[in-house]
Amino acid sequence: MNTRAERFLTLYRTYRHEDQRAFYDSRRAEFEDAHEQGVDLAAWLMAGSTVVAALAAANIGGLQTVWSVLCVILPTMSSALTAYDKLYAFDQQAKLYGDAAIALQRARVDSPDLQGNLTEAQYTRALSAYLQSVEGVFRREQGQWGQLISELKTVEPETGEPRPEV
Repeated sequence: MNTRAERFLTLYRTYRHEDQRAFYDSRRAEFEDAHEQGVDLAAWLMAGSTVVAALAAANIGGLQTVWSVLCVILPTMSSALTAYDKLYAFDQQAKLYGDAAIALQRARVDSPDLQGNLTEAQYTRALSAYLQSVEGVFRREQGQWGQLISELKTVEPETGEPRPEV
């Protein structure tokens, strides 16, 4: 195998394969964190609404009106936060990026060994299989974005009612 092919493989591994895998890993972690934060904060808001409801029932500090208003606001904020999390599909995006990163790790196995005793033809076949494997992961990842978008539910206007003008 010649040095040009070795340089190509090294550059491809570093700047196409490994760089993209690192990107997928960072995005997966970012979306997992966002989803976990949203779920945790929504749970804390609901727990807070329970505490505030008890304070309102006991009329602690003579602030029953304040406690009652908070009893309405906290669950509303929790619901809005949950809707935001579902709207941006943080958990689905984290799974998509995580699956792509795992597939790239598997593709690394197909990478030709630079230290191996391969003939030029064997190396070319191994390199071609490796490139097809990595690029296949990228194509599948791109295709899944269309699937994710198609799964989003849109609200259709009811028939018979005029649409409000903006």
